[in-house]
Amino acid sequence: RILKKILRKIIVPNLFYSQYYTDFFLTKKIQSIKKIKYSFTKGDNIISNNEIISKNKFQILSSFKKEYENKIWNNKKYYCLIIGYFFIISMIFTLFMLYVFYFENKIFQNNRKVNFLIINILLISLITIMILKYNSKILYIIPFCLLPISIRAFFNLNLSIFIHLITILLLSLITPNSFEFIFLQMIAGFLVMLTKKNISKMENLFIAAAKITITYIITFSLLTLIREGSLEKISLYTFYLFFLSGILTTLFVHPLIFFFEKLLNLTSDISLLELSDTNTPILRLLSKKAPGTLQHVLTVANIAEESAVAIGANSLLVRIGSIYHDIGKIKYSKYFIENQQNLINPHQKLSPKESAKIILEHVSIGVKLAKKYHLPDSVTDFIRTHHGNSIVYYFYEKQKKIYPNIKVNKKQFQYSGPKPFSKETVIVMIADSIEAASKSIKNPSTKDLENLVENIIEKQKIENQFSNADITLKEIEKVKQVLKKTLINIYHTRIV
Repeated sequence: RILKKILRKIIVPNLFYSQYYTDFFLTKKIQSIKKIKYSFTKGDNIISNNEIISKNKFQILSSFKKEYENKIWNNKKYYCLIIGYFFIISMIFTLFMLYVFYFENKIFQNNRKVNFLIINILLISLITIMILKYNSKILYIIPFCLLPISIRAFFNLNLSIFIHLITILLLSLITPNSFEFIFLQMIAGFLVMLTKKNISKMENLFIAAAKITITYIITFSLLTLIREGSLEKISLYTFYLFFLSGILTTLFVHPLIFFFEKLLNLTSDISLLELSDTNTPILRLLSKKAPGTLQHVLTVANIAEESAVAIGANSLLVRIGSIYHDIGKIKYSKYFIENQQNLINPHQKLSPKESAKIILEHVSIGVKLAKKYHLPDSVTDFIRTHHGNSIVYYFYEKQKKIYPNIKVNKKQFQYSGPKPFSKETVIVMIADSIEAASKSIKNPSTKDLENLVENIIEKQKIENQFSNADITLKEIEKVKQVLKKTLINIYHTRIV
């Protein structure tokens, strides 16, 4: 302390800040800066033939380019540039809409699905613009492959690849080194799309992310080798960006899919897999109230799934639709034969009209339960369509026998529909009818089962139950063969 006091008295400053002299010398230095860094006149040789461009020469050329652009780009030409970009972007979006209109017309007619696709494109574009404004060197940290993966969770392979291609073409207008960007993203995106669709399993998701990272690194290295003639100038920093991009893809796929499901009321395979758990509240209630129906729908799910695989339909959607198609039987379960279990048939005390009303009502009850338990629309469609607008023939014929002189109103015995409107809903209708009918045959032979399949499908054809669906006769024949084979395996003779 004593030393500090002595030093404070002895040591005094001999330098003082002067605002005047600071401004004076700063102005003088600024005035001494040359406005022209490089100067040359017409005829001067900047780069000789076969001369290697050094760093200094490159700066000269870059400054010359910048000065040239400043002179030619006036306001008029700037507006022309904006107009050019507008029409190119419009052309790309027109191609997108035309593709969806001609090749994915069902999606085109669904505003929610079209909005989903457009939102995805705009979202990744907005992220890219923000990153480029912040620092273009970290462009490759953006998980561009997240877009086709998330789209494929909802739609088919062809659409996801096309959307990826459209998005990359759109972003190449603003990204530096467009060729490298397009080539990298197309190779990585296509490779990931051609792998397993089931990203609900973390194993498949990690494999996809690893493929993205490895593809980026290999492709970027090869492009650098072509451009530079060696791999010496490759920065590990770029590889870190590729690695982080793969990690971000892994982290954000499931949250992004969940976000779009809730926002636009869409259904992904991940949600469908969750519904396959028989411990969901609605299936637990079905097991308690209508155990026979639960066994029926599980059997229908198995045979319908095999049929879907045979014709290339969405087998997972078919399975889930089959499991939930009869949940409307919960309310009046004892009025359906699979739940009676040696009990007195309650229909004996009812008129044919009353019995038909209860049977028909299971569809509308099922739709209400689907809304109550928040089942996706794609699953509810199976509840609505699994009987189409067919007639409950047993009670219809019974009514005619009781009142032979009175004209029977068919509508009182007819389901309200609609008819199946997709391959998946057609498969469930067929499988449901055949499985139910097969239980009425005691000790069925192979011939009995084959005739049963033929007769039921032929009857549904005559009733035009398939007229609204995009299923061909060839595909229906394939479904027939699968159903025959599956039923024969179910009812084969067992050695006790």
